[in-house]
Parts: sequence; C-alpha cells; structure tokens
Amino acid sequence: MTDRERLNVANKMSEKKKSSGQSETEESKAQVSEKEPKSARASAREERQSKSVSKPARRDAKSAQVSTKKSGGFRNRAFVRFVRESYRELRYKVTWPTFVEARNMTIVVILLSTIIGLILGLVDQGLLQAFKAITGK
Repeated sequence: MTDRERLNVANKMSEKKKSSGQSETEESKAQVSEKEPKSARASAREERQSKSVSKPARRDAKSAQVSTKKSGGFRNRAFVRFVRESYRELRYKVTWPTFVEARNMTIVVILLSTIIGLILGLVDQGLLQAFKAITGK
C-alpha cells in the first residue's frame, strides 16, 4: 500500500468517525495515524476495531427512569448480570481446594473448635465455682 492509499484510507476513516459522532480523542488518533505510515494489516485491524467498538446511544435521565418503571427490567438485568459475573468468578477465577485439602481443613476446624470449646467450658466451670465460693451459695 502506498502512502497516498494510506492517506485516503485514513481520511475515509476520519470522515466515518465524524459522521457517526465519535469522540474527539478518536479523531486525534486518526490524525496521528495520518502522520505515521502503517502497514496494511495494522490499518485494517484498526478499522475492524473502530467498527466493533460503538458507543450506546445516550438517554436523558427522564427517559431512562420511565423505561425502567415501565418494564421493571433494570433490576432484573442487574440481577442477571450479577449472577452471571458471580458464576464466572466462581467457575474460572476461584482456586478451589482438592478433596484431600478440604477434608484435612475440615478435620482441623472440628478439632480446634472442640479444643476451644473444652477450654471455655473449663474456664466457665472454674468461674462458677469461684462465684459460689465468694457468694456462699
């Protein structure tokens, strides 16, 4: 691809961005790309990315409130999104223990709970005996 063809592609891309209402930062990126020569693959990749990234249409606050009241779907969508994200996190991000590790940790918890329970029971009995001795009952 020659420099002239690259310039034409860059100009077309900047015109598309202007007509579709893209932000000024993206226009400045197009201007930078006009200055720097790029390979055909890089320019094609940028064009695909610019097409795939589209901003959702803005709604004013009143229409957003009205639409959520009518359908009641905002809470449902938020809840569904929360459930999906929770599932993905539990499925792919959490490191789960193996069965042997889980069994060993469970045994340790049961033993420690029993030991602490016995210690607290002995302290309680000792304090009860001390209270009886002090009060004379």
